[in-house]
Amino acid sequence: MKKNINIIIMGPQGSGKGTQARMLAKEFDLQIFETGAVLRELAKKDTEIGRKINEIINVKGDIVPWDFMKEQILGQKLDELSADKGIIFDGTPRILEEAEFWEKKLKEISRKIDYIFYIDVSKEESVKRISVRKLCKKNAHPLIVGKDLNEEEIKCPICGSEVYRREDDTPKKVLKRLEWNEENMKPVIEYYDNKKMITRIDGERSIENINKEILSYVK
Repeated sequence: MKKNINIIIMGPQGSGKGTQARMLAKEFDLQIFETGAVLRELAKKDTEIGRKINEIINVKGDIVPWDFMKEQILGQKLDELSADKGIIFDGTPRILEEAEFWEKKLKEISRKIDYIFYIDVSKEESVKRISVRKLCKKNAHPLIVGKDLNEEEIKCPICGSEVYRREDDTPKKVLKRLEWNEENMKPVIEYYDNKKMITRIDGERSIENINKEILSYVK
């Protein structure tokens, strides 16, 4: 297997793509490029861009427009990554224009995508998972209320840091994102299907079994 592989991992909200991205990053020493994390971090900042992103994703529960993402965020953040390590793209591309952008942008820096995985779960399963999900602030461990911790607990049982619910994880906002994802991801999947690049993964199984299947393709 070549050094510095580049992987795209996609799927609807609650599909577990972030968990699988972190496992793959650890397995192959990859950098993680997660657009959601980038946006949430920017939304915390009291800047013009930060306030605009906060209004879009946290107040309105909308998706950040592609033109804004392209010019203000994606290219700039990619340039900040090390050229000596591979990348796992978590949750991007979300629309066809974004897929075409990455293909062109990566070619400019002599990279290409080696593997693309789409973790598929039903809309009902997505809402169910997200409604009981909390995250730890330090390492973004996904924690399940009723399994990993109680509703009242405020510390991560893994690392001891504070836990929280994402502002955009309300059922109404989740459904809005899922509907947007369903409509816009279809052309992206078809785009990669035509290139024979995408592998679909059944996401309604254990984390370990999903990871084992993904590793079977990569290794």
